[in-house]
Amino acid sequence: MLYKNAELYNVQELLEDERGEARIFTRIPNDLRLRINGSAQLAALQTAGCEIRFNLKSNLAKIILKNAEDVSTVGLPIVEIYQGCFLTAWYIVGVEPTEISVELPENINQLNSLTKENGLPFDANLTRVILPFRPTVKLIDIEGHFELPRPEQTPPVKYLAYGSSITHGAWAVRPTGSYAQGIAQLLGIDLINLGFGGGAYLEREIADYIAGRTDWDIATLEMGINIISSIETDEFAGHVDYFVTTITKAHPDKWIFCIDLFTCRFDFESDEKIAAFRDVVRDKVEELSMPKLVYISGSDLLRSVNGLTADLVHPSPYGMEEIAVNLSKIIREKIR
Repeated sequence: MLYKNAELYNVQELLEDERGEARIFTRIPNDLRLRINGSAQLAALQTAGCEIRFNLKSNLAKIILKNAEDVSTVGLPIVEIYQGCFLTAWYIVGVEPTEISVELPENINQLNSLTKENGLPFDANLTRVILPFRPTVKLIDIEGHFELPRPEQTPPVKYLAYGSSITHGAWAVRPTGSYAQGIAQLLGIDLINLGFGGGAYLEREIADYIAGRTDWDIATLEMGINIISSIETDEFAGHVDYFVTTITKAHPDKWIFCIDLFTCRFDFESDEKIAAFRDVVRDKVEELSMPKLVYISGSDLLRSVNGLTADLVHPSPYGMEEIAVNLSKIIREKIR
């Protein structure tokens, strides 16, 4: 969406906060957000994969944000500033209004030359303010003279990633540290992050929404971890059937990669349920037998035990990198 002549990328709406003093980002339309599970409702307000993008025409831009949650419970809300593909600064957003200043680096001409010489996916003149994957942050104001991004300044290939807190970015530390962001960086494509921490329930409403979107070219669907403890295998099969079939039938010409549970604690507890859940995802992909629908076991993407955090569910930053490298190789081999 557009706001003050800047693009709010991966943002569908801005909601007024309770006092009318600031705006809250939502990654899906608010009427949809209010119809899904509570965890996903909250997660949709967290800015995983969201960016403020613009071409800066004044000497300086100011973006004022505020952390809406207690930092101690969710980690540091870090904002990264990029010129195209080049990191220029980072900030921590506080509970009081935090002013983020942006100006073009003195060597912008050199950055432009390097971008063209190396075929980098983002134009160096394009400022990208990459927002925290969590917690919820509020937008107070954007100040400066901007021009909107032009289509040729961003990658033409758009990558949609659906999933749990792992896709959302939990434990990645920095907003560009998630496996989904890593895949986008490694493949030179543009990420649409639809990870919902604690809320990837494979709901029909979300399946219909993804199926109805026409702004993506490649998708990964991470399925299972948020519901393995709350539903039985037969019910999971019903969720997977509708979710995968609906999205795939709507986009038979697009590459869709179906991922079951990443390596996690259930693998170490001899729990037969995780094998059954993986079989459900694999069997559905095989049953549909569509040329651009691919099954990938999460255990093949995260292989290192030390790629997990102590909860044995979430990947560490090292694990995020491992997933990104392994999954990007598979995607590259398929789409080339």
